[in-house]
Amino acid sequence: MSLRPTLLEQIGSDVVQFQDASAEFDTTVGKVLALGRADLACLAQLHFGGPTPLSAVTRDADVARLELAGYVQREAASGGHRLVLTAHAREWIDTLWGPLQADGHQLMAGLPEEHLRIIAGFLRAARAIQDRHAARVARLLQAPGKSRAARQRGGLSPAALRRVQLYVEAHLAEPIRVGELARRSGLSVFHFTRAFRQSTGMTPHTWVQQRRVEKARELLGDASLPLGDIALAVGFSSQSHFTTVFRKLTGLTPAVIRRDRR
Repeated sequence: MSLRPTLLEQIGSDVVQFQDASAEFDTTVGKVLALGRADLACLAQLHFGGPTPLSAVTRDADVARLELAGYVQREAASGGHRLVLTAHAREWIDTLWGPLQADGHQLMAGLPEEHLRIIAGFLRAARAIQDRHAARVARLLQAPGKSRAARQRGGLSPAALRRVQLYVEAHLAEPIRVGELARRSGLSVFHFTRAFRQSTGMTPHTWVQQRRVEKARELLGDASLPLGDIALAVGFSSQSHFTTVFRKLTGLTPAVIRRDRR
């Protein structure tokens, strides 16, 4: 049996979790520096691109605030002014991002050059796809207000629902809290619960239980796995709890399902 579907699903889940971890890191860095995401993007732009004409700096960044905080300064240049990082900013960049960058370089150092070429090519292609779809989504903002409001009303956005689903699939063996699912959707627990039910027709708890039971049905095909091990593998605290929920959702016990498959 091909592992391709499983690998693709795992890659999708890993990408989402990597994005979440990256966003969480940037949020924490922003708190340390007392800066917003647009301001951090401006620092990154100056760090990697060097001195930059003021007109080319990220629009949403508050340049005046960055200057007052001592992170950037203006320099006279032909045709106007350019923005540069201060020594103070570079010290913070070395402190906050330096160790992360070093670990990344160490991770890549062990890969053959051919693998690095494949990764580089994949990332370029993925970025092109992302840019194309970012432009497509941005065009929705230009749609008439009435039709846009109709899309926004009710349940979760497809992207938010997918983030929640991928998180659940990757953590079925662990406790899954509604608060964590809400955080991944960008909503409060109250609004997430209502929106999730609007999108799926069930509460988050019921949906998670269904996914646990569906995964358990797959594992029941392996006769060598004890029922207790299956219960733990899909996130139930005990075999009895597993059996109770399984019977409630399927009308049969796990033992009966396994016996009928023989």
